[in-house]
Amino acid sequence: MKNITTLFALIFGITASAQITTIPDENIDPSDSLEIIFDPAGLDLAVAPQDALKQAIDAGEDVFIWTWKPASHPDGHPYVNGTGSAPWKNSNDAMKMTKNTNGTFSWKIVPTLFYEVDATTVYAEDIHFLVKAKDGGGYGDPDVKSDDLKIAIDPPATDRNPFYHFPAKVMTDDVLTLRYENWREDKASMQNLDPSECYLYSKVYYLDGTFSEIENAFNVGSNLALQMEFLGDGNFEKVIIPSQFFNVPVNKTIDFCEFIVMKKIFASGADRVTQAVEAQIECQ
Repeated sequence: MKNITTLFALIFGITASAQITTIPDENIDPSDSLEIIFDPAGLDLAVAPQDALKQAIDAGEDVFIWTWKPASHPDGHPYVNGTGSAPWKNSNDAMKMTKNTNGTFSWKIVPTLFYEVDATTVYAEDIHFLVKAKDGGGYGDPDVKSDDLKIAIDPPATDRNPFYHFPAKVMTDDVLTLRYENWREDKASMQNLDPSECYLYSKVYYLDGTFSEIENAFNVGSNLALQMEFLGDGNFEKVIIPSQFFNVPVNKTIDFCEFIVMKKIFASGADRVTQAVEAQIECQ
């Protein structure tokens, strides 16, 4: 039922098919919101399964996502593709696309959360899916589906600073991930950090012009709450919720947060990364 072919080429996440567009249309962050938009007008009616899908849509039927990469959910999972003894004929209602007023259909996900994989896996595997009727045919019946589709999710350019954060936009109660790829570090004095050596200087600025730091630079290494987790292969990570991490008073509103990776024992500028990361906090 799945004939794994690529309908279109994608460059930096931009879809080139008349059937599929995305928001954003480039520089897709796997840990941020992604909207996939399907336009039935782009179906090739000379291809029998696509023609059958167009007829089903014209008759008022709903359409569903069926996806298998970067991961496929097993039976019993809330987002399994289909249910019952003949799942292709019974798409999971949780996978139904939203019909838009202009006749297109949308599916909104955060790829890492939906597929329950990390961003590296999404970059490696991309997103593979098709669009089908609830009863996709099969089992001797003609298929009712699009061709197999793919959205390429390309990692940021390798000239990106080795210390960065995602998602790009975050609110005070959202999850913010800080990643340090020490294996890409150019500063000789910060290269090849020991798994227990990486800490995070953390400072928060408020809209009223005040600020606070969790520890001063010379004390950061004494606070285990500021240690970054070693992921292996020279990668370190710290996941926080800004309001909790900084214990923000109820009468304060965060403007932005500043973070600097440094060694557990900080003695001079040689013991920290050159460039700090600033995470802007969006208004609620």
